[in-house]
Amino acid sequence: MSELFVQLLLNGLINGCLYALVAAGYALIYNTTRVFHVAHGVAYTAGAYLSFYFLVRLGWPLWASVVGAILLSGVLGASMEWFLYAPLARRRSSLLVAFLSSLGFYTAAINIVALVFGNETQVLRAGVSGTITFGGVIVTKIQMAQALVAGLVVAALLLGLGRSRWGRIIRAVRDNPELASVMGINLFAIRTAVFAAGSSLAALAAVLSALDVGMDPHIGMPALLTAAVALIIGGIGTFGGPVLGGLLLGLVQALVVWQISARWTEAVTFAVLILFLVFRPYGLLSRRQRLEEQAA
Repeated sequence: MSELFVQLLLNGLINGCLYALVAAGYALIYNTTRVFHVAHGVAYTAGAYLSFYFLVRLGWPLWASVVGAILLSGVLGASMEWFLYAPLARRRSSLLVAFLSSLGFYTAAINIVALVFGNETQVLRAGVSGTITFGGVIVTKIQMAQALVAGLVVAALLLGLGRSRWGRIIRAVRDNPELASVMGINLFAIRTAVFAAGSSLAALAAVLSALDVGMDPHIGMPALLTAAVALIIGGIGTFGGPVLGGLLLGLVQALVVWQISARWTEAVTFAVLILFLVFRPYGLLSRRQRLEEQAA
């Protein structure tokens, strides 16, 4: 096994950790609300640029910049539910209307970001990051932080969804929102919470990525599409499936770089999506459904 292959595989695994983090946040929103939340890309972009504003423009410490960006992105996500999706839900608008509204909001928000900060690539930290060498394999300290932070946050999220009272409520709303509402669960509060939490996860992934490769106003759409593909590959309706899907995408892209070229990563990603849609549309970790759900 060549050192180049191991290096690319490790890079792919680290990228997969970031994909898994974004996909976990997207799955939290989609599985609970069934809204194809295009504006998730806005939360991702906002996280990167808010951290840039706090760190570079205002001179805040790194930790304060990251925390501030995550919290404000969570508020942004909650605001999308309050002012964008909740009014549509009260009018019983279709999911297509919600999708188009989300797409329009994304387009407007990204253009505002480009107008304020410019279209050029911005960096959070100048200079070269320190490295750690394992034999002939090199890992930067930022990459180590990316894998560690993403892994711990995703593990904590899945543990909370599986064992906490909040997680049980989320799963109840996911499975049957009407029944959950009848049993006294405040659907608006739950939707607000998942939009805030999912947006915060996207912002964290954006900051971790920006610390390594910088950012531009258009980073949100690739992140959104990767999260959506990871959700479909991993299994719609599951929370652990998109995490697995994100890791798988990272490794597949690394293999593409090794065997073909980095230019083909997006094409192969969507080729994998098509294969899953044709041969395994329920994903790797599909949930068992009752007969009446399958009939519906």
